Amino acid sequence: MVYLSDLGYNDDFSTAFDALCLTDCVPARVIADYGGYLKVASPEVGEAEVAGALLHVSEPHELPKVGDWVALDPTNTSRAIIRAVLPRSSEINRKAAGTSGNRQVLATNVDIAFVVQALDFDFSPARLERYSYQLRQSNIEPIFIFNKADKELDLATKMALITQLGVPFIIATATIGAGIENISAMITQAKTAVFLGSSGVGKSTLTNALLGVQQQKTAPIRESDSTGRHTTSHRELFILPGGGLIIDTPGIRELQLWGEEDYLVKSFGDIELLASACEFRNCSHTKETKCAVVEAIESGELLASRLESYLKFKHELRTQTFAAASESAKQKKLRARRIKKATQLDEKLADDSDEWYGL
Repeated sequence: MVYLSDLGYNDDFSTAFDALCLTDCVPARVIADYGGYLKVASPEVGEAEVAGALLHVSEPHELPKVGDWVALDPTNTSRAIIRAVLPRSSEINRKAAGTSGNRQVLATNVDIAFVVQALDFDFSPARLERYSYQLRQSNIEPIFIFNKADKELDLATKMALITQLGVPFIIATATIGAGIENISAMITQAKTAVFLGSSGVGKSTLTNALLGVQQQKTAPIRESDSTGRHTTSHRELFILPGGGLIIDTPGIRELQLWGEEDYLVKSFGDIELLASACEFRNCSHTKETKCAVVEAIESGELLASRLESYLKFKHELRTQTFAAASESAKQKKLRARRIKKATQLDEKLADDSDEWYGL
């Protein structure tokens, strides 16, 4: 039998739920998103949809996502109704596709984030730096899984690059179960982990290996360039035999950054430390004299590609911040209109009711 605690429910979520004072509701966790509806566990599994009132007053990133704890009204005759979303302990974001400054929430209430890369054509230290920043922005330390070790002939060279990143990692070959025990040991009772990465890197194969059954669809990839198809079309949370939980996600083609520039220090502490020795406080690390960062590159202490990523991230985050501020002002106006319309509708319904009863 599954209990709420097996799904990660704890005292903090319980306190937040009680504070809502929604007597007709029960706590539930969102375990899958199918677009038109959600699958929830309370702990019984069923379908749910978001209440119209919640849709009216919420921004897209505030609506229920996989991993969220919600207040669920099960009294509806068809699908249960989600009345509220409990405060999140963590959320993994990225900038939504397009030119707006909107953010997209990939998963919530996550304790461990596994970034999966294949040791073939998918291998990209630059992309790993992106994930490292984005997860640390969410106060989640990334753990890298380098899959398909059996496909890589020059493993020593890539291992040298991996070691330079200074992050925990696991070498795996999911198809034969190599590395699975190491991954499973990290997902302890009631802890929630998530797999992130491109299509075709083996996230669903890893999920199936952890579950011990073929739960997630997998498909062969093109051997010429290791391009994979999006066999996972939605996000879904599973309870593992050992008691932990794993969220499998669709492949991410491009991870556009979302966050604050100040968090760069968590991912680029080496550059920030060098920058403190620059002659000019506002040094751009490009053309100034006596720049400690440039000197470190010239001496071989720092890779030029590392500085290139740092400067690119800085520019991207500043551009995103400006776009987000502009978009936020627009959204505030739209939200005010939605709330006004909802209030007017409630008042009209009340007036109609009074008239009906002759008041």
